[in-house]
Amino acid sequence: MGMKTLVNDYSLLEIARQKKHHLPDGRFKNPWLPYEAPKLAKIFKWKLSHLVTKENNHIPVIYPSPGLLQETEGPIISFLAHNTVFLRLGGKNFLFDPIFGNISGIIKRHTPPPILPEKLPPIDFVIYSHAHRDHLDLQSLQRLPGNPKVITPLKFSLYLKNSNHELDWFDEYEEAGFLIRAVPVQHWSKRNIGDTNLALWAGFIIETPGFKVFFGGDTGYFFGFKEIGDLFGPFDLALVPAGAYLPRELMRPFHLSPEEAVKVCMDINAKFGMPIHWGAYKLGDEALDDPPKLFKKYALNRGFKPLIIYPGEVAYIENGKPFFLTS
Repeated sequence: MGMKTLVNDYSLLEIARQKKHHLPDGRFKNPWLPYEAPKLAKIFKWKLSHLVTKENNHIPVIYPSPGLLQETEGPIISFLAHNTVFLRLGGKNFLFDPIFGNISGIIKRHTPPPILPEKLPPIDFVIYSHAHRDHLDLQSLQRLPGNPKVITPLKFSLYLKNSNHELDWFDEYEEAGFLIRAVPVQHWSKRNIGDTNLALWAGFIIETPGFKVFFGGDTGYFFGFKEIGDLFGPFDLALVPAGAYLPRELMRPFHLSPEEAVKVCMDINAKFGMPIHWGAYKLGDEALDDPPKLFKKYALNRGFKPLIIYPGEVAYIENGKPFFLTS
């Protein structure tokens, strides 16, 4: 049975214009869903039973030289595991959802970081999708070189002393040569007791005159991806979460399966799709290396081009074709 959603006659643009995702108490919601966050009782029941988990296979990790990440003006992409992605575009260095250690010092990281944050090139922009602790890691942010501007959804000032630019859905930040736009996704937010959905969640579009990237953050599948594709596509590259998807009865509303991740890429009209949200932490019942394997399988079955990058690999896209760079 498919996930039930509320009937909604509004487009995403109209939802955002009317602020239907804003609640009177200052919290946020997915207006098309009949609930606002996973039930804690279901999460605890799953964690206590945990009967269907798969064994982890070895995941190869490459350790790139810092210079490789600046080989050209871009576009250069390196997957640093989980949702952490390095992107060099138009001579600027972007880092998405940086986390390099254990989650809050508690949930074990299963693969070492391909590069330490101190060894990265100076970061110009850090982009956070939401405030969950496996995405917003304060220690990792403090270790980054340079003086990055931080782009976030609304109300990250609850957690960051210097949240430079907070964006609502469809808000934009623009500098000479590129644009960053926040777009709706289907997720939720929580870091501490009592702060459920006090900060917004979002996906992001990074656009230059010659290249456009979609970053899905963390999300379940919903109708809005087709509208995002109609409004802003096509995309040269989609970074789409494809991990922590089992068990489906618990994860479906807020985490894409690999098959759904491919569907998102096709909905938004992306030329290439790269699965993220895998490879570092055991957050679902699937094996750590299942997401890229299944994403590739479903993509090829549907005639879509997958870009599978393992932790630490560095790819360069030229004339619409990806090439892997080596030290």
